[in-house]
Amino acid sequence: MLGVSLTAGTGIALFAVPGRTADYWAWTIKAAPTAAFFGAGYVGAAVALALAARTREWQRTRVIAVVAVTLTSVALVETLLHLEPFAFGKGGLRAAVAWIWLAVYVILPPLAVAAFVIQERAGGSREYDTELPALRATRLALGGAGVLVGAVGIGLLAGWGWLVQQWPWPLPPLPAGVTGAWLCTYAVGFLWFALRERDWRRVRIGLVPATIAVALDLIATARLWESLDGGAATAVYVVALSALLVGLGAAAIVEEHRQRSRATGTAPVLAD
Repeated sequence: MLGVSLTAGTGIALFAVPGRTADYWAWTIKAAPTAAFFGAGYVGAAVALALAARTREWQRTRVIAVVAVTLTSVALVETLLHLEPFAFGKGGLRAAVAWIWLAVYVILPPLAVAAFVIQERAGGSREYDTELPALRATRLALGGAGVLVGAVGIGLLAGWGWLVQQWPWPLPPLPAGVTGAWLCTYAVGFLWFALRERDWRRVRIGLVPATIAVALDLIATARLWESLDGGAATAVYVVALSALLVGLGAAAIVEEHRQRSRATGTAPVLAD
């Protein structure tokens, strides 16, 4: 549970006190909304890890391994490309956090890949058949969200100037890259569900934490409203987060109802 505690602690600190990263974080995040965005992501990740730790079936935790590989790999690349802002030589807490950040993102990608390969070879690769496929509408909605979120994430990773300039708050290269890593992680999770798993039971463990993260992002937006530009970009950001939250919530309600109906035999299973 060390990983859960470390991830949760990171998320809570960044979300609760996003304006004081110069005192405790691996690098100074000048824009509080950026720190809060990272914090929301880490809180969601801690929930995902905790749920995965309590689940013994690989097919129900596989999506966590997929998104973990995505986040840690992309974040490592962004870290190595932008080492200058890190407090490696500053001493004290910030230097310790910087070295822990680097160590975690160097170690985790190969471990996550190895775990995925081992479990798939042990029989996981034969566990993709679905008894109750998710509705086509659910897969299309989350798959479409994955495409849109992934496009924005790739744009931030690629340093598209027009996108960075239109962002609701300032995004220097390192924060832009890590933000892009988080967006690509969400996108991979949505697309993995829509295209590969296609079974709500096998991905709810990852979509629930994503819903929590999006809800926290909206809370942070309201709390830090004065730090945003307040223009069209902010409006688009709020609408996008709200639409994603509603979509995730609606998908969960519909698919959970289908699961319960099937289990109790109170409703027929609709072909899809």
